[in-house]
Amino acid sequence: MDLHMLRKIQEKHPGVHITNDVVDPSSDHIGKYKELVSKSQNLENVSFNWNQMSSQEYEQQMKEKNDNKKWDFIHMIQVLYYIQNFEETLTFFLKHLEQNGRMLLILISGNSGWASIDKKYSTCLPLQNDTCAVISSHFIKDIIQKMGIKCQHYDLPSVIDITTCFNDGSEEGTLLLDFVTQTLNFSKSAPPSLKAEIMKYLRGPECSTVKDEKIMFNNNSGAVVIEP
Repeated sequence: MDLHMLRKIQEKHPGVHITNDVVDPSSDHIGKYKELVSKSQNLENVSFNWNQMSSQEYEQQMKEKNDNKKWDFIHMIQVLYYIQNFEETLTFFLKHLEQNGRMLLILISGNSGWASIDKKYSTCLPLQNDTCAVISSHFIKDIIQKMGIKCQHYDLPSVIDITTCFNDGSEEGTLLLDFVTQTLNFSKSAPPSLKAEIMKYLRGPECSTVKDEKIMFNNNSGAVVIEP
């Protein structure tokens, strides 16, 4: 996705030098991005700074160095779940956004199956813990507007075929159910009554639609574009 965004920026601003500061705590993610960059053409006007750390660690590093650099575009895609004080982090990075710059935030949508599951079963499933919180794009949009900052919200429709979750003995379905519930070995570890209730809820209209005998889970995301 980062390369796709770089291409769009290059198209809009041909010949302009671009500095891409990459921040990600996963060595695997950074390694795969580096590999994509090495195989890509027409990146002569792009320089990369690789930072294997969390956004909070990067924020702290900038504060310690009194680094006042600014960016024209900042994106945080599926990141804010892992930041304890996201309002403070948003405020910090907004201060480092150039005039007429843009910040892009992408999170699960408030009308997604993920949000529905969390709302109903947050006390039963480990969707939220010390390192991760379930927050939606609509929730963040409201927070940003309360901060007095202009933003726009865009729906990003998406579905996941979870039909195999309801096929007994399906290895794919078992792993997919772990993913949807964010619970390792959910099929074996969940109390039978809870499992039956959640399985019914997953195929219900709060989470999914049925099309051509397939159960399609609502995987909608939302994009919040901040224009300070």
